[in-house]
Amino acid sequence: MNSFKIKSKSEKETLKIGQIISKNLKGLELILLIGELGAGKTTFTQGILKGLGYKGWGRSPTFVLINEYSLIHNVKHMDFYRLNDISELISLGIEEYLDDDSIKIIEWPEIGMDLYGNDHILITITKINKIEREVEIKFNNINNSYIINNL
Repeated sequence: MNSFKIKSKSEKETLKIGQIISKNLKGLELILLIGELGAGKTTFTQGILKGLGYKGWGRSPTFVLINEYSLIHNVKHMDFYRLNDISELISLGIEEYLDDDSIKIIEWPEIGMDLYGNDHILITITKINKIEREVEIKFNNINNSYIINNL
């Protein structure tokens, strides 16, 4: 299976999906999160962080661009919403972050798609209505069996 969809009926369920996925991460994954404003990308990331042992409430790094967490695995949470083009990513040293031994979670990854290579998990969160979401998870060159076993 290269992809699957899960329906989330609440913010709490979106958080839970992130937590479940976090339990199966090995520590080097690149997770790309796509969705419109308010779709739940940060909520999903908060679930991953909580699942990895974070006791706080992870915030979107929209203005700081990158938040780093030392948990069960190191996590780099990035948000490229305010960036305009790939040259800004390169000037930030994105290639060093991508080569880092950590889980990389990127919100608004679209401007850097040429830099990410083929080994990543692409998660698209689509608003169905004010509360419900569809979470589509696609595995690109990643063995997904260790992730989907508990979903």
